[in-house]
Amino acid sequence: MGKFLYVAVFLLGFLPVRAQENRSTLIPAKIIQRTLMVGGSVSGSYRQIDITGPNEPVSGHRTQFDLDAKLGYFVLHDFALGVRGAIYYYKESMDNQVPTQATNVLVGPFARYYLNNGFFGEASAAVGVNKRPNISKTDLAEFRGGVGYAIFINPKVAVEPALLFSYYQEKRVTEGNRKVTEFGPTLNVGLQVYLFRERKFKLTP
Repeated sequence: MGKFLYVAVFLLGFLPVRAQENRSTLIPAKIIQRTLMVGGSVSGSYRQIDITGPNEPVSGHRTQFDLDAKLGYFVLHDFALGVRGAIYYYKESMDNQVPTQATNVLVGPFARYYLNNGFFGEASAAVGVNKRPNISKTDLAEFRGGVGYAIFINPKVAVEPALLFSYYQEKRVTEGNRKVTEFGPTLNVGLQVYLFRERKFKLTP
């Protein structure tokens, strides 16, 4: 019996306590504090566009494909702050106009909060520039918010589908201060890596 006890204690000393889905067994949190989040996502959208200016309003639609990258830090359990960068490629078709294509580059802060069941809410704001062929650059801004779900394929890697709603605004000064606004949903699929130090039990005499 004594030998069995010694062997059991010996094995426990080398057995790490794996955090199921990035959570400490001693802390009721989905993502533990001081975790670093690194990852990105791809998404596509189809949105209605309205342009207002000195002339009568113009309507149309935009088909867009997005590539996002995120770097975040969990300042509290389940709550992260970070920086988001994005590149958008889109094709814009307006009433009675030739379709145009362009690329947007944006950067800005984001915040994310997780529930213990894996759902999370995220909000972000970004500013950037729009470069269209043979036309001067224009300033733009975007605000996004929505919900998603983290599907952990191991304790540190998760696939994250999300439904986000975006408000986009673009000022075209060279076109008589025309203002482009968009609002609509985006289906987003991301892959995130969570870098954290796993916790172990320590036996004390």
